[in-house]
Amino acid sequence: MIVKKDKAALNPKSDVKYQGRKTSRAGSEQRRRLILEAALRIVIREGVRGIRHRAVAKEADVPLAATTYYFKDIQELINDTFAFYAEQALEVVNQFSMRLYEPLSGGDGKSFIDVIANSEGMLDIIADNMAQYVIEQITQHRDALIAEQAFRYEAILNLHLRKLGREHKQALMQKLLNLMALVQSPNPLEDANIVVALIHRMEYEGLLVEPDQLNREEIKSTFLRQLTLMFAVKGSI
Repeated sequence: MIVKKDKAALNPKSDVKYQGRKTSRAGSEQRRRLILEAALRIVIREGVRGIRHRAVAKEADVPLAATTYYFKDIQELINDTFAFYAEQALEVVNQFSMRLYEPLSGGDGKSFIDVIANSEGMLDIIADNMAQYVIEQITQHRDALIAEQAFRYEAILNLHLRKLGREHKQALMQKLLNLMALVQSPNPLEDANIVVALIHRMEYEGLLVEPDQLNREEIKSTFLRQLTLMFAVKGSI
């Protein structure tokens, strides 16, 4: 297999599904979005269990009847708040996938292993992009990461949210599986799982410190070490 220049494979359309009442007018959709934005802000401040119809209506500055009109019960509101979060999170990952693709697009028909062998800095470039992604997530998308942690915890206790969480994880995993296939990973599923786990761990640890305490070089070195082990490149760290 060669390095294919198929950006669509790395940037598929979002498949997020909402469960609440469907809207047909622009004004109705805008109000529905206001409610979901308000619910997500509550998740960031108080966790998923802070979502209540009255609290969300107050946060969104809409009548209480509006939240019960669009969402028949709390579970449906929670589910769609997660879907709203997941849609935005997938868009960020799409952008990262495209950026990560760029250093791979110069292979010109060569296998990724051959590209690495003839380009000492290839893994360094990929590790640098991964480190930059983690830094940007922590510094520019901090609220989204906090929401993700809140949803992840609640999914342990909430069967409905657990199912949505698995679907979201599968969407993210598919992007990494596409990438691993693109770069001819000898063990694409295992490598994708390792990279996802590593990113999640670094994001979580990054939330526990102040942004100015983040060590970019340490993050990059960790990614570079893992990539080196994955592709068994001689002469690397």
